[in-house]
Amino acid sequence: MAATLTDALRDLSAALARRADSAPGPNHAARAERLRRHVDDYLRPRARDAGAPLVVVLLGSTGSGKSSLFNALAGRDVSPSGVLRPTTRRPVALAHPDDADADLLPGLSKRDSLELVVDPVIGRGLVLVDAPDFDSVELANRALAVELLEAADLVVFVTTATRYADQVPWTILERARQRGVPLLAVLNRLPAEADDRDAVVADYAAMLQHGHLTESGAFGDLEVIPVAEGSLEPGRDALADDAVAPVREALARLTADETARRELAERSLAAALNGLPAAVEEVAREVDEERAAAGMLLDIAERAYRERRRALGDELSRGTFLRAEVLRQWQGFVGAGQVARILAQGMGRVVAGVRSLFRPGPPAPAIEVREAAFADLVALAVQHADAAARRTATTWIEDRYGAAALAERAALWGASPGLSERLVSDLEAWAAGIGEQIRTLGEQRKGWAQVASIGVNAVGTSAILAVFIHTGGLTGAEVGITAATAVVNQKLLEAIFGEANVAAFVSRARDTLGAILDEAFAGERGRYAATLGGLPVTEDLGAILREAARRAARPDDA
Repeated sequence: MAATLTDALRDLSAALARRADSAPGPNHAARAERLRRHVDDYLRPRARDAGAPLVVVLLGSTGSGKSSLFNALAGRDVSPSGVLRPTTRRPVALAHPDDADADLLPGLSKRDSLELVVDPVIGRGLVLVDAPDFDSVELANRALAVELLEAADLVVFVTTATRYADQVPWTILERARQRGVPLLAVLNRLPAEADDRDAVVADYAAMLQHGHLTESGAFGDLEVIPVAEGSLEPGRDALADDAVAPVREALARLTADETARRELAERSLAAALNGLPAAVEEVAREVDEERAAAGMLLDIAERAYRERRRALGDELSRGTFLRAEVLRQWQGFVGAGQVARILAQGMGRVVAGVRSLFRPGPPAPAIEVREAAFADLVALAVQHADAAARRTATTWIEDRYGAAALAERAALWGASPGLSERLVSDLEAWAAGIGEQIRTLGEQRKGWAQVASIGVNAVGTSAILAVFIHTGGLTGAEVGITAATAVVNQKLLEAIFGEANVAAFVSRARDTLGAILDEAFAGERGRYAATLGGLPVTEDLGAILREAARRAARPDDA
């Protein structure tokens, strides 16, 4: 059982850490982090060693006499007290020398948030902690007080005759009840008159019973330990010995009886484990809500980019995106009119005269035409990516999570600034791959002489334009510069490599181009997932949290 429990707590801690790191807001992150510390600083150490020193935490509001009680139990003034806020700023822990090397409150120790005082007066097996005021004006002090409540094996709760009915103490007591931590209740500064004192004690006891805290006592039913006003040790910042005698006796009982100490530790641990599913459920519900919201938002982005990618593909299939001057420049180099005449006389003439089709003179404008064609394609792709981004952002702005993401990254209203450069780089790599394939295909067809005489760049550019402009349904008699260019490129390539080879070659190149554009649009769409502030998308973190909490609460069933 011990190994099963420690494994479950380890998994729960890891899931809570992921939640704290990725939560979309500070409140959600703080809730998960608080629970993670409870798991790491109390549950895991206690699960590993039920015989480790008990953590006894003194909790109270400002001016309740908590630090005076601590000083009385310590036998000397260790912790400052007072009625001005804030008083106790840093937790003070009192431990026996034999327990000084124990892993006491590891979370606080690692953060250097604990002052440790070593003194044999406390007895072996206990560490007594004076917590900051839970109603301190300092938020950090209040957070430390709550953290110590979560890490306590036993809480000595101190309040006064004038403050016991306040809301804040009862909020802390309610959390102590949920947590299941055993309690000692100290009611300080009671009226001197016996009747008045008894009336206050009775009223407080009734409130404890009404709050379902009666069964929370460390040694049975919870009893109120009364301390009269002015019960102070002369010349010291400490309560009188006779006033704190019941608390001292309770602690002495624990230090003297290892069995009682272990039973109390196991009781506190069992109660804390039983409360884990409910505590984790609060975090898991938030995760579920965020996961549903994230799924809806990402569906919006996915639809927008899918539709614009399809529209881009449609424009590519028509070949009308290329500027007319780019096609005219290429036709001027190739000699489209001569090709048209030869085509009318049959493919055999094309094969025989393919090298003569390219005009002699200055170097072929292959690089310039290719770069211009790429520029046209990139501009079109960015235009569609911009449209997808605008559509996504316009819908997201109506959702609170989406609006928060857009507020963090205004760039989500358009295509990413580096999209053009990335596409150009990818297209250049694609063109280089086409050149290598042309070399290989020419050698296999024994047409390398023709390829070499025309130039790999020229033949490659012709192939790229063939990919950009589909030839399905076009004939040489059709009017239009786009159609004419499509036919010229297709026939020239077929004259060199053969019709079947060209069809397969162009199809593969077109698929590779499609993959490049798919990846670019996926990257653009991925920006939205990356900016959701860590909303759970890929894993069901809520289910992981619940399962780990269930295994920890019921290790025997695991």
